[in-house]
Amino acid sequence: MGEAIGLVVDGAVVAGDEATYPVHNPARPAEEVLQAPSASVAQLDAAVSAARRAQPGWAALDGEERFDLVRKAAAAAGAAVTAHDLAQLLTREHGKVLWEAQFDAGTIGGMADAFAPLAAAALEPRVLPGRGRTTRVVPEPYGVVAAILPFNWPVSVLGNKILPALFMGNTVVVKVPPSCPGTVLAVAAAMAENLPPGVVNAVNGPGVELGRALVAHPGVDMVSFTGGVPAGRSVMEGAAGGLRPVVLELGGNDPAIIAPDVDIDDALAEKLFGATFITTGQVCMAIKRVYVERSKVPAMVEALVDRVGREVVGDGLQPEVTMGPVHRQADQRRVEGMLDQATSLGAKVHRPAPVRDEDAGSGGYFVPPAVVAGAPDSAAIVAEEQFGPALPVLGYDNVDEAVERANDTTYGLCASVWTGDQALAAQLSRRLEAGTVFVNNHGTSAMDHRAPFGGWKQSGMGVELGPEGMLAFTRTRTILEFEAEVQ
Repeated sequence: MGEAIGLVVDGAVVAGDEATYPVHNPARPAEEVLQAPSASVAQLDAAVSAARRAQPGWAALDGEERFDLVRKAAAAAGAAVTAHDLAQLLTREHGKVLWEAQFDAGTIGGMADAFAPLAAAALEPRVLPGRGRTTRVVPEPYGVVAAILPFNWPVSVLGNKILPALFMGNTVVVKVPPSCPGTVLAVAAAMAENLPPGVVNAVNGPGVELGRALVAHPGVDMVSFTGGVPAGRSVMEGAAGGLRPVVLELGGNDPAIIAPDVDIDDALAEKLFGATFITTGQVCMAIKRVYVERSKVPAMVEALVDRVGREVVGDGLQPEVTMGPVHRQADQRRVEGMLDQATSLGAKVHRPAPVRDEDAGSGGYFVPPAVVAGAPDSAAIVAEEQFGPALPVLGYDNVDEAVERANDTTYGLCASVWTGDQALAAQLSRRLEAGTVFVNNHGTSAMDHRAPFGGWKQSGMGVELGPEGMLAFTRTRTILEFEAEVQ
């Protein structure tokens, strides 16, 4: 990229007041990708103050004018992705393969076009006529929204948060992921350049302190957060002091139940693979456990191992590579530790796709994808969210047992049922404890942006997407109009 990466405050790209810090390439940790800017508390205050100043005028715009401005700004951000080769930057700072980085970084314009009709419908007041009066329920923006992003799909999640917030009349302060901040800061800068000053602001810092300060800031009216469960609890605690509403999209331990009527074949393995190993398994709504009739476990394992074996693990910038490293060394150690534990508990771990020779000595955070057979339910690879490229295949004796074990988790983000029996699909979909249940599909490619997305149990609070996700960025005002008495 030809321009410096900076913070975005009140319509300007500025250097951080605090010391910069290096961001390294997960595929080659010795390679420094960029020196990331770090905001001071004073700069955070300035960003929130700019958002507060801009918000009344932004909310006062006619809805269609506001929608038009946001869509044009998102289109400009998409153009900046191409002009400055931000997808390559995202691969280098994140590790994901280039085609996925291109998709992640380049879709914000399309997201704005898709969300705008949902937001327009959500903004329509609800009119309740009655005898002698009319009641109007009017959605109003909260004001200043703090949007805190994860590392895995940073630009797409940016769009999920700030586009609805802006459409509904809020201004935003974005806290970008500190381990891969460059691409998101550049996209936020391109949007801010095409909007009134202060409408979009973006800050960054290497630790948790800046995010905590943003959540607790008295100038923030609402918080939208995507990340892990412990961080989600911290966000709730920080927002509680000001009784600020929060929307939390947290982790998942998504089960996929393969019903007895389903044949185990390459087509099924391909779908399960895509829903499991995208972003090297670092997706909250990826499949984390597969339940299959006990007699079919060997066939399921064989089909998955065959599919996984066609992967090429290495540097995501190389055209032949289909799976990059995990994002951080701590993630590599966690997943490898889970696999070691599963082996010690008697499981068989199949890893048919080693790291390619050219990358094997780079010190990269590579985790060759694994299919795990025979792990007990108590194993961490089953009981916890692995958030990496490893999939346990678990046998069941009947579907009631499969549902009970699938629900035996503190998570409840997504689940899936795979069957040709519509009645069985409907029954199991109602019994699975998850905010989203897929039938014969699973994951990011199967989502419908017109429907709400949110987790049950410890997988989150509130929803994104759909009309409900638009309205999550509003509070209601009820206006009761009575007929004037005749004098």
